[in-house]
Amino acid sequence: MDILPFKTLVTQTSAVLLTHGVEVESISVQGVAAHLVESMARQVNMDLEEAAHLVTPEAVAEIIMKATAEGDQGVSGPHAVRPVRIDDRMASVPVESLGHLVMAASQAGKYAGLNDDGAASAHLLDLATEIGAALVKRHADGTAEVPVGVLDELAGLVGAVADHVETEGWSICPCGEGHGQDDVDAGTVPVMRQHAALARALREQAAG
Repeated sequence: MDILPFKTLVTQTSAVLLTHGVEVESISVQGVAAHLVESMARQVNMDLEEAAHLVTPEAVAEIIMKATAEGDQGVSGPHAVRPVRIDDRMASVPVESLGHLVMAASQAGKYAGLNDDGAASAHLLDLATEIGAALVKRHADGTAEVPVGVLDELAGLVGAVADHVETEGWSICPCGEGHGQDDVDAGTVPVMRQHAALARALREQAAG
């Protein structure tokens, strides 16, 4: 929707969302805003430019935040929603440890995706990509730098997935038929907890 009032609505909505502590990709904000503007245009028999003036940033943000809240209750929320990364300090981490964290993010992301939590899966795979990018950059003395916020987010998400596996029956194969996946799931939980603890320990070291 290439009209100025719509672009302004999207920009203002993103600002409102930031005040709620979340950052949402612009393309996702545009999708929700476009739906509201088109609905308004049909209801009041206006063109899109006129209708865009009637939709408030707060209304668009409220819908997105409601979807986010539903995700917190176990329903997959919008994939583009991320907590705002407040701590932008960098941590120098041994590359071996980062390798473990890439594995942790990928494993937890696979569990989340297979058990219908697309938002957590997308976030974990983004973290794996971010850590992997740090690994391929030039590093000295066997270490590479990653944002402290990455360690915080990874520890929380991997720990949460371990909780889901342990208490809610998340499985590497949720097909409903038993063929050994229970043993795999049981063995995965302590590994995930170890990786979450590693991320927390690295974060504490970085905080000094």
